[in-house]
Amino acid sequence: MMDVSGVGFPSKVPWKMMSAEELENQYCPSRWVVRLGAEESLRTYLQIGIEATRRARAARKSLLHVPYGDGEGEKVDIYFPDESAEALPFFLFFHGGYWQSGRLFPGEWGL
Repeated sequence: MMDVSGVGFPSKVPWKMMSAEELENQYCPSRWVVRLGAEESLRTYLQIGIEATRRARAARKSLLHVPYGDGEGEKVDIYFPDESAEALPFFLFFHGGYWQSGRLFPGEWGL
């Protein structure tokens, strides 16, 4: 890990001094999972996502791949509650990092 002690001027921010390889390492979320390790954490996270998506698609009315922009990857899935109501609960999941594989669902998780 890079020592950032004594760095206080905007021109000397740590990320500006890192190589592309070091930046990739620092910003790779799975790299920092201590309990499971990188590969196991990726497998676990993917499996949780696959199962949750299967359950939601089987149990809920949904609109899949709804575009929110012009880009090929700018799509969202919308799942509705069982009962209609004037005010619907709303949950939005924003991924906190970036999709390292370049897409939301690797191979659409086989779904």
